This record gives sequence, structure tokens and C-alpha cells, in this order.
Amino acid sequence: MREHLASESWHLARLKLDIEDKQSKGPQPPPAYLRAQYNREELYEKVWSLPTREVAKHYGFSDVRLGKLCKILRVPKPGRRYWAKREAGKPTLKRPPLPLLEKLKVG
Repeated sequence: MREHLASESWHLARLKLDIEDKQSKGPQPPPAYLRAQYNREELYEKVWSLPTREVAKHYGFSDVRLGKLCKILRVPKPGRRYWAKREAGKPTLKRPPLPLLEKLKVG
């Protein structure tokens, strides 16, 4: 469809499509306004020390939004059932390190 509408830029703008394929680009760094608004290291520590719902209440939004924010900022989160296993005394996954954003620079 993009190829068909490529000659008609008005249609592409109306449908909010680009001619470039966004999947061919590598991982993009998180937006600067999010990096300025949230401290990644602090968020990382909170996500691994408290359940997601409690951390989300601290920030004043839902746990789903917190998950999306962590995904955008590239903050690893504990998987499902992590807190239940931890409470039961069962072995849990090791805490992965916080990835560096410098490796994601596109240039």
C-alpha cells in the first residue's frame, strides 16, 4: 500500500505513514524528555525492590503504564510470578544489569 501511495504524499500524511520502513532501523534511544523526567537508575532500583503495583502508585499511574515506561527507558523488570516465588522462598531469576543507553546511539 505504501508503494501505491508513494506518489501521493497527501495520502501518506493523512494515514500517518512514512515511505521509509521503520523496522529496518536499529533500536532508537529513549526520548530525551522521558530521560529527563525519570531517573533510570532510581526506577530500576524501585522495580526490583517492590512489586510493580506499589511502584506505580508511587509515581501516580497504573502498572501497565509503568511497564510501558520501563520498556521505553529500557529498564528490565521482574517477570510474572517473581514476587510470589520470592515470598514463597523459591529461587528467582538473577537481577539483570541496567543496560547502557550509549550503545543505542544511532549515527
